Amino acid sequence: MLITLSSSLHKEELALPFELEQSFIDANQVVAVLTGGSEGLFLQQVEAGAITLDRPIYLLASEQSNSLAACCEILSWINQHNGHGQIRTHR
Repeated sequence: MLITLSSSLHKEELALPFELEQSFIDANQVVAVLTGGSEGLFLQQVEAGAITLDRPIYLLASEQSNSLAACCEILSWINQHNGHGQIRTHR
């Protein structure tokens, strides 16, 4: 599963920061955090049941629009709630 998060405050056109194998997406919870300010959107997805803490969550960070900072905040929330997560970048 792939969920893409982007704050409505960012108007630029954003894309996934790097290519992923479809098999990786199909087998995991993958969240592309494209902009800062996406933390609330992540929590909405958790509350809606689209993201669960019973499986690892892979957060994709880009090099633009405070994506990495938002990933760090989301990962902190995941850890505080006994979930498992990992931030991935293209490097």
